[in-house]
Amino acid sequence: MSSRLTAMEIEKQDFQRKMRGYDPDEVRLYLKSVAEVVERLNLENAEQREEIGRLRQKIEQVGDREQTLQQTLVTAQSMTGEMKEKAKAEADLLIRRARLNSERMLQQAQDQLARLEAEISRCKLERDLFERRLRSTIEEHTALLEQRQNGKRELDNVHVLPRRAGSEAG
Repeated sequence: MSSRLTAMEIEKQDFQRKMRGYDPDEVRLYLKSVAEVVERLNLENAEQREEIGRLRQKIEQVGDREQTLQQTLVTAQSMTGEMKEKAKAEADLLIRRARLNSERMLQQAQDQLARLEAEISRCKLERDLFERRLRSTIEEHTALLEQRQNGKRELDNVHVLPRRAGSEAG
């Protein structure tokens, strides 16, 4: 006999007959009702096993989903960290480039300022030289004009004597 009784086995079970035994019809009726109960219990048991199987499958699916979510979360956190590091590195690079660019532009501006200041100094020297030469030329011309004026006055003071007639120089 198996460890699991079926309704059919219970119904077909035969017992030896002895004197003064139980009423065979009553035993048969009782065995039939026990067989029905066992059959119902076996069906319920099978249904519960199927339900347990479905629930285990769902638990596995939920576990798989949870594991997938955990992996996704870890991956997302890792990617977030990497993205932050990459963004920081890019920002640092941009800042370094901007600083170098600003330093280069500042150096160019300072170089241009130095050139302009040198040009201004050179122009001032040329202006001063031009002014000195102009002043010297004006002074020379003024002196020449004064000499001419003085010479003209002297000539104005000189009277030309008319020539005498008949006198010959000789």
